[in-house]
Amino acid sequence: MKKILFGLLLITAFTACSNHGKKITIEGTKGEVFYKGEGVTERDAQKLGNYLKEAEYFDNKAGKSVQLMKAKDGEGYELHFVVDQQKVKETPGVEESFRIIGAAISTNVFGGKPVDVYLSDKKLKDFVTLLYDKQKAEDLTAAPDEKVKTDYTDGWDNDKAGDVTFHWKGITDDESKTIADYIVQNGSFGGGTAHIFMNKEGERFILRFPMIESALTDAGTIAQVEKVSKEIKDNVFANVAYSFYITDEKMATVKAFDY
Repeated sequence: MKKILFGLLLITAFTACSNHGKKITIEGTKGEVFYKGEGVTERDAQKLGNYLKEAEYFDNKAGKSVQLMKAKDGEGYELHFVVDQQKVKETPGVEESFRIIGAAISTNVFGGKPVDVYLSDKKLKDFVTLLYDKQKAEDLTAAPDEKVKTDYTDGWDNDKAGDVTFHWKGITDDESKTIADYIVQNGSFGGGTAHIFMNKEGERFILRFPMIESALTDAGTIAQVEKVSKEIKDNVFANVAYSFYITDEKMATVKAFDY
């Protein structure tokens, strides 16, 4: 759920300073990656910047800056996000979201090497330290069949598009395709293994989205999923009844959004 996680970031850019390290800008965006210190290369910075662009953190709407350094023990990396300190204080669950982000970057950019995340002000003064969480990294890479109750998939048709596996029954193939096409286009469930279950109860369309336990306890992530569920309503189910259920890994409903 790469886009969901990065949508929670409270971003800003560095103030001018010559001590942030060497800088690269990411083509097609206003994002910049500073890299500094022994053991960190321009290639490392470029890989990180490309990932942040793919995740839609770097875009062409606003200037955003991050700094990449080697960890002090030499085994992993430090990643400093420049953010609005006051907004971090005001946003529930934001630190948990950054822990997940660090795990995702470790897995997808640096081959599993630990990534410690630091939240920094415009002068690059750190005010929050979030050490690498190995368990979250393992959750992100767990095989789909280990995360979704197997017997729930019996009798469901399924197809995969990108990182999302769609399951459907009780609706037509055309209806399932319309829903899946929008979700893929929206991109909110990309960047990790995800399952979406689609069916109908009477005239109401039901979408179910199982989530790992660490995400279920993250208020910021839940709020962002609710936002995406509303976007699906507006763009796919504008004139029909529709519900979006967040579930646990055993498909028990945790949160329901009814429209």
